[in-house]
This record gives sequence, C-alpha cells and structure tokens, in this order.
Amino acid sequence: MRRFSVALVCLSAVTLVASAQDALTPRERHRLDEGELVRRPRTTRAGRFRYIGGTSWLRVRAPRREVWRVIDDVTRYPRLLPGVVEAREIERRPGRRLVYLRHRYAFVQASYYAVVRPDPERYTIDFELDRTRPHDVRAGRGFLMVTRWAGGRESIVTWGIRADVGAGLLTGVFAPLLRDWILRVPECVRAELEPGRASC
Repeated sequence: MRRFSVALVCLSAVTLVASAQDALTPRERHRLDEGELVRRPRTTRAGRFRYIGGTSWLRVRAPRREVWRVIDDVTRYPRLLPGVVEAREIERRPGRRLVYLRHRYAFVQASYYAVVRPDPERYTIDFELDRTRPHDVRAGRGFLMVTRWAGGRESIVTWGIRADVGAGLLTGVFAPLLRDWILRVPECVRAELEPGRASC
C-alpha cells in the first residue's frame, strides 16, 4: 500500500474547555439530551500548517469513572479511535506515555507516535504527535475529556482534534471524509460502554 500523509486521529488539545456544559449552546445541550453527537468542525491555519478537525460532544450513559477506565486503556484504542488497526504502548513514565498508532482506511494508511498525557484528577487525556520519531502526519494535537452529566449518573465525552493532513490527493478528495471521521470518537466511546450499541 502507498502511505499518504494523512492525520486520522489521536494526536493534545486544541483548547481545553473548562467544562463541556459551559461550552455548549442551549440547542446543543438539547441535542445531547436526545443522544445526538454534537460536532463543531473547524479548519485553521498556523504558520505552514493547515489543520482540519474541531470538537465533538456526546452523552454516555455511564458515570465518568467508568468512562475513564475505558479511555485510559491503550489496548482499547482500536475500538475507540476510528480506523486504528494497531496501538502499542512503547514507554510509560509518570504522567506521560508514548504510544504507537497505525490507522487504515481503504487504501489509505498512516502511522505515528503520540505523546499521551492522562490526568485522572481532571478526567482528561491530551496528546500530541511526537515529531522526533517517524510519522506519516505533518502535525497534530488533541484531547479527550469526560465531564459529569445528569447529576453524575451519566457523562459527556468531549473530543477535540486538529491535524494537518498534508498536501495532495487526500487534501482535495478525502479531507471532508476525514474531518467527519475523526470527530466520531465520542460515538466509539459510547459504543464501548453501552450494551447493544453497534461497534464504531
């Protein structure tokens, strides 16, 4: 397979919001109550990088401690991150992990190393591309955050990502698909936690 410079997911935060509830509009909160995925896609430029991505939110019927146990487990990444076919923890230090990730979608494949920083006190994981190691993406940062909802019985999963998919064929043809795809992570988390949900 040819390898393209395409950022698919899992790379630390665009901007961490103080809480998912404060960031949402009344209409978005209503959509969350209805079980819908709320998305805010975004394209930005910073220097020589052109980022796609954005932020997405979804209500999960589980307290955040249960959600945290799922998202803090690297072995679950192939089920939590769309297109991931391999996830390996390379090294671990206090507050920091190095994770190798490989994505595949049709004939497109990308691999890279991400520096992952879990913060269990804030129920937040942020991560960024390790540019000192081989990578098929130009740049990227992201975060995954769990906040209380419905008095703590349920949770809101917030996912933020911005990634440079590089130039060429993928930018023109696949960028809209990738933007939609990489914002689906909260749906994958919900599928892992709620019985009967289709896998992501």
